[in-house]
Amino acid sequence: MRSLLVYLLAIVALGVGAWFAFPDWFGRGDGDATLSSQPRSSIAPVVVAHVVRAPFAERLEALGTVIANESVDITPNRADHVTAIHFEDGQRVERDQVLFEMNTAEERAELAAAVANLEDAERNLKRATDLHAEELVSDSEFDAAKTAVAAAEARVEALKATIADREVRAPFDGVLGLRHISVGAYVQPATLVTTLDDLSVVKLDFTIPETWLPAVRSGMAILARSDAWPNDEFRGRVETLDTRLDPSTRSVVVRAEMPNPDTKLRPGMLLKVAVDRGEEPVLQIPEAAVVPVGSEQFVWSIGEGDVAHRVEVELGRRRPGRVEVRGGLEQGQRVVVEGIVRVRDGEAVAVVATREVEGD
Repeated sequence: MRSLLVYLLAIVALGVGAWFAFPDWFGRGDGDATLSSQPRSSIAPVVVAHVVRAPFAERLEALGTVIANESVDITPNRADHVTAIHFEDGQRVERDQVLFEMNTAEERAELAAAVANLEDAERNLKRATDLHAEELVSDSEFDAAKTAVAAAEARVEALKATIADREVRAPFDGVLGLRHISVGAYVQPATLVTTLDDLSVVKLDFTIPETWLPAVRSGMAILARSDAWPNDEFRGRVETLDTRLDPSTRSVVVRAEMPNPDTKLRPGMLLKVAVDRGEEPVLQIPEAAVVPVGSEQFVWSIGEGDVAHRVEVELGRRRPGRVEVRGGLEQGQRVVVEGIVRVRDGEAVAVVATREVEGD
C-alpha cells in the first residue's frame, strides 16, 4: 500500500514539472496569448439604399361593384305563346337582331283583310277621281273616297307594327345571358326571357369619403383587382361623381369606366379599387430599412468610412415596399436594408450592393 502511494506521488511530480518545463504543450505559451487577442468576428456585409426624394402619392383603397355598360332584361311585349327562338345561351348579338317570335296568326289574318280593304278603297278612289273630273260626283263624295283610302292605309300599317312587335329584337350589341323559356311557352310582359349586357366596357361604382372630394375628378386613373383574377390588374378612369352624398356615411359614389375586351369582368363582381392623390416629392426609404423598437423606429445609417450609426427616424405614409421619412434623415444618406442583424453601432460594415427605392 505504501509503495502504491509513493508511485502516485512520483507521477504527480513529473506532471507538474512538465507543466512548467514545456508550457507550449499545455497551451500556455506566448503563441496562445497572441491568438486570444485577435478579433473573432469579421466585418458585416450589408446591402444599402439611398434616401431619395421622389413622388409619393397618397392611396385610397375601396371596394367597388362592376356594372355593365348597358344592361336590359329581355321580356315580351304582350301575353301570348312563343313560336320561335333565335338565340343560344351566352350568344353575342347585334342591335336589331331578332331574338324570339310570338304568335301572330290572328294579326296576320287581320292584315290580309286590311290589305284587301285598302285595295278596294284605292279602286273606289280611282273611280271617284275620274267621275269628279267630269263633275259626276260631289266634292263630299270624292273627299269620302280619299278618307277611306287613308283609313285603310293606317289600318295596314298598324297591323304591320303589331306583327313587328311580336318579333322581340336586341336593343343594342351585347352578350345574352341564360334562356328561361322554350318554344310554345305562354309568356306575359313580366316574364324574363333572357338578359342582354354590353360588356365591351364596364362601369365600376365605389364610394369615397367627403375629404377626398377635392382630389377625385373626372379622368383620374384608377387601379382595380379581383379575387377571381388575382394576377391581373384592371385599369380605368373616373367618369363622374354622384351629385349627392350619403348623409349617414358622408361618402359619395364614384363611377369609373374600364375597358373589358376579354370580358373577364362581369356585372356584380366585387373589385378592390385603388385611387391615388397628390404626387408631391418626399423623402423615402425601403421599408426593409426600418427597425422598430417599442414605439420608436430607427435605421442604420452608413457614414464616412462605412461606419454604421443608429438613427431614430420619424416616419409617415407607407406604400408596399417603401415608407415616407419625415425626420431623422437627409436626401442622399445611405441606410442598411439587408444584413441588419449583424450591424453594430459605431462599427464598420462592408457594403456589397446598393438597392434603389422605387417611386411612383
